Amino acid sequence: MGEAKRREELGLPPRQKNEINKSDRYLLWLPITKSRIKKYPYMGVATMALGAIIFLVSGGANSIN
Repeated sequence: MGEAKRREELGLPPRQKNEINKSDRYLLWLPITKSRIKKYPYMGVATMALGAIIFLVSGGANSIN
């Protein structure tokens, strides 16, 4: 049985959709929110590590001189 039918039989109102608060976003057009960033605090470090690995593998350290 689907949730909508079950809620109707129990006399419960339809479930409300969770709207993303527009003020929670860093940039209005960017789908990354502050609450999502708080869930994954390691994401910034992982991104920087990946960038450093790509930089070193591509020979970026040799091209600085």
